[in-house]
Amino acid sequence: MRIIFIPQFPSEMRYQEWWMWKLDQEFRNAGIETIMLGRDAINVLQHRRSGVEMFSPIYQAIELETEQIKEYMLLDLKDDDILFVADLSFPGFFCNVLFHKRPKKIFGYCHATSLNKFDYFEKVRGPKFTTEFAHSKLFDKIFIATQYHQRKIKLDNSVVISLPFPPFKPSKIVDKKYDIISVSRPTPQKVDLELESSVVQKFGQINRPISNTWDEYFDNLAMSKILLITAREDTFGYQIVDAVINGCIPIARNKLAYPELLPEEYLYNDERELIEKIKYFLKDDNYKKVPKLLCENKMNDFYKNLIKEMIEEDETPF
Repeated sequence: MRIIFIPQFPSEMRYQEWWMWKLDQEFRNAGIETIMLGRDAINVLQHRRSGVEMFSPIYQAIELETEQIKEYMLLDLKDDDILFVADLSFPGFFCNVLFHKRPKKIFGYCHATSLNKFDYFEKVRGPKFTTEFAHSKLFDKIFIATQYHQRKIKLDNSVVISLPFPPFKPSKIVDKKYDIISVSRPTPQKVDLELESSVVQKFGQINRPISNTWDEYFDNLAMSKILLITAREDTFGYQIVDAVINGCIPIARNKLAYPELLPEEYLYNDERELIEKIKYFLKDDNYKKVPKLLCENKMNDFYKNLIKEMIEEDETPF
């Protein structure tokens, strides 16, 4: 048995950067022969980047996928090969190749789709989702991070499997320098400016540091008492995970996937509730009451469960 692993372009300071090598490592640790498509191309293309970018650089991402297709077409497929696409960039080129050359088992991870009205491709999200939905039929199973996204995407072959913990050591910083921090991208999806303005009026400045490395990012969270999240949509909530493991209290909306990650006392329904919760956690030593993630067990078992789901799949839907 082999896993033919197709990573996404590893954007810096996003989980694709470490998920690529961590998945490859975990597959091999499980004793499974693994073929990562585009490994050499990634090493070359990464040198063409300049600084931290919000998304994968378009031309490099297309070039990588083209190289992955080329390598795949040269493979001699075996009867027990497993193809795993991570992260599914629907409707990428690779899915089209699977109409012509496919192993018996195909799996993919989908952390979000164009059903998100704040999506980067919002202007074309109607036809884009039609293509995504059609491509989904090629897969035996599509893994999704949360029940919220499973309900939203409504794919018959989807399986909720969470996401893994970041493979980095927590910050060693213990002294708190900031009351409130925001690490969200400045987009309508990630930041509600009106709500954040109300927080600034009540509590003063919201710290917005620029982090160029994972260590800097973790240190900034560790130096803060509260991580403020005002997102209107999210693909999972890794900010919450990052905050918790670095001793920072996340406060998020009581919607999206957040209720699957946080206990109720760390969620707010409106501006009044948000203000009250910030007041509470800034009072005395309440900022030390960092929550335990509700999905902690699933995150700990992520790789084991992912491999189990793929290996125990006996038949394809064709």
